[in-house]
Amino acid sequence: MQGAWTVPRPNSTLMWLLGIVNRWLLLLGLPLLRRIPGLRDMPLVHGYFWIRRIDLPAADRARLASAVRSGTAAFIGPNHPEFGTDWLIDKELSTMVAPAMASWADRGIVAAAPRFWGMNNLIANDGGEAAKDYSVQQAIAGAGVLLHPEGSVRWTNDVVHPLFPGIAQMAMKAAVTAGDKPVFIVPVVWKYHYLTDVSARMHREMGMIEVELGLPVQSTLSVPLRFHALQRNLLADQMQHFGYEDPIDAHGFFDRQSAFQRYLMEALEQRHTTEPSHDMDKRVARMARAIRSKLTDGRRDATSGDHRAALKHDLAMAEEAKRLGEFTREVYASPMLTQEQIFESLKRIRDRLMRKGWRNVLANMLPRPFGPRVVHVGVPEALAVTREGATSGKGYEASLLALARTRMQDSLDGINARIAGDVQRLAHENPFVGAADGAAHRGRTP
Repeated sequence: MQGAWTVPRPNSTLMWLLGIVNRWLLLLGLPLLRRIPGLRDMPLVHGYFWIRRIDLPAADRARLASAVRSGTAAFIGPNHPEFGTDWLIDKELSTMVAPAMASWADRGIVAAAPRFWGMNNLIANDGGEAAKDYSVQQAIAGAGVLLHPEGSVRWTNDVVHPLFPGIAQMAMKAAVTAGDKPVFIVPVVWKYHYLTDVSARMHREMGMIEVELGLPVQSTLSVPLRFHALQRNLLADQMQHFGYEDPIDAHGFFDRQSAFQRYLMEALEQRHTTEPSHDMDKRVARMARAIRSKLTDGRRDATSGDHRAALKHDLAMAEEAKRLGEFTREVYASPMLTQEQIFESLKRIRDRLMRKGWRNVLANMLPRPFGPRVVHVGVPEALAVTREGATSGKGYEASLLALARTRMQDSLDGINARIAGDVQRLAHENPFVGAADGAAHRGRTP
């Protein structure tokens, strides 16, 4: 049962101070010292998230400032390249154009310090209609509202995943009640890229994962081959854990992974009823929600220990099905595998499978980068939401979401094209495509 939602009480002074801390201690590093080559990459100087520079072209900044201001009702929808850094980039953008901006956040984050986050105008995502109404009011008042619209958050630098309808629904509601004030959905994208070869840190990270998950330690392999072996060994380990017999014939990694995901979902759908869908991501998400709901109901109804244990095992299966859907052929079967792709994948493995102990909790909440980075920000043209469209029905909502996602992906593709030379010079030949994976290694790497 959803509890009472607490209305944020924004404090402008605190929000301003947090913007300073965010910029100099967390993102960009200490003023003056961060410009000195011999000092700028020292741990206490470079900022926790090691951002050398935020690249926001003048035209993109002008589009952002035009759509997000006191004279508009703006709903800002950025992508999700990296957990932790995403909110800090959002905060940096808000200090430029909307210092009092309201932002949606996971209920767990807000619940950890509700008064503090309420003073920063954070909206817990379990607030239901009350939270949506508050958001519409804030937007109409000119403060701006930011929410991450990607439904299946996979922390990918290069792909914008399908959008959830909340941002369109709130913008449409504002368009009906805002009078003559223009209402906008403002898509924003950003991605980071490493400036140096971070192979040593990637080896260290893979070594920690191998040891903690009980996988073979492959320290003699190159970065791409070690990453390939890690993924392959992890897949075999998870298959064994959940009782799946891998045929391992001539199929490559992605085919084996998809077959395992289907096995998990077919087993779960024999025990739990959910709304059917042809979309695997939706099937997995609905299954996880259904099982969590049963666990919650079981706590209230004093369900037997054996039944709760079975539900927890089923939830672990659903979470594994989700994890499998995050490293897909569509995203990772490119000819070259970039440092950024390896980094985001390793961080996902840690987040999904390494959650015990304070070190893992810290690494998952505040993922430490492997080296100095540049963040590139793109702001495509905002979508004007009209009163006529807002009263026309679901078709308008769907068209807004589709157009927003298209503009986000086009802008992200433009960034990638612009920096391709810098990224590809540090990339690796991809072992997940071609003969290297088609050979179908049998079992764990020796």
